[in-house]
Amino acid sequence: MTVFGYMRVSTNETRQSFRSQKDALRKAGATKYFADTMSGLKSYKDRPELSALLDVVVAGDEVVIFALSRATRSLPDLLELVALLEAKGVGLRSISEGVVDTTTPHGKFMVSILGAVAELEAEWTRARVNAGVAAARARGHIGGRRPKLSAEQVALAQRLRAEGQTVIAIGGMLGVSRPTVYKALADAL
Repeated sequence: MTVFGYMRVSTNETRQSFRSQKDALRKAGATKYFADTMSGLKSYKDRPELSALLDVVVAGDEVVIFALSRATRSLPDLLELVALLEAKGVGLRSISEGVVDTTTPHGKFMVSILGAVAELEAEWTRARVNAGVAAARARGHIGGRRPKLSAEQVALAQRLRAEGQTVIAIGGMLGVSRPTVYKALADAL
């Protein structure tokens, strides 16, 4: 029997999160590890390392995760993943939730409950973020990066281009790259 550890961090999380997950998985008995860096909202099917893990596990193995949210935040996805592991004779254990062990009826029940809670939490987070973005827009704040060129610089770039200056020369004068000049000129049209 091999105990596999699966880790996932969002793209905005740090390597420290990987280290802390790996330490916890090691303490739980994991000897081989798979790790993805991507959003928890993506299906388990779209995660290359989790897919690789599912290809190598065999009956009697166990997959240990730090928390159910590291595997997926979608209840249907979680239940499908649990069923897939169960069909292969592979157990799933979550360290954080403690009561999750799919080798027992109680554990299977808890996976369903905790998966629903994780999905609800993801929905609430998405709603809060969307509400925050809407409130910021209502106050006149626009998301995204600030333009690299001011309106005056764009007007200067247009004038210089009309006078026959090259885009590379204009970029050099304004201190920006050639693609930035092209984009500014295209956006100004």
